[in-house]
Amino acid sequence: MFHPNFKFMETILLHSLTVEEFMDRVRAIVKEELKSVLQQDQLLTKEGALKLTGASNAAFLKAVNAGIVKPQLVKGRTKAMYLESEVLKIVVSRKRKPS
Repeated sequence: MFHPNFKFMETILLHSLTVEEFMDRVRAIVKEELKSVLQQDQLLTKEGALKLTGASNAAFLKAVNAGIVKPQLVKGRTKAMYLESEVLKIVVSRKRKPS
């Protein structure tokens, strides 16, 4: 019986690739797949967005009015949803207690 990696080696030899060239191609493919997975954005409700950022309702509404966060209308839902990548752009300023 052949070793399980025999087909792998046969494919590399068939295309006249060195192991380094093959691994470079595999790395490039994995990098592109990872990039596409990371670009997928989640939709959040207003409440979820407020919890995620720790922003106040007023800060959230300012971001919506400024165009930083754009409401998304989803079929079958009555509330607007917001893209996570946009929500994370909200700048939250914290007031420090005097010491």
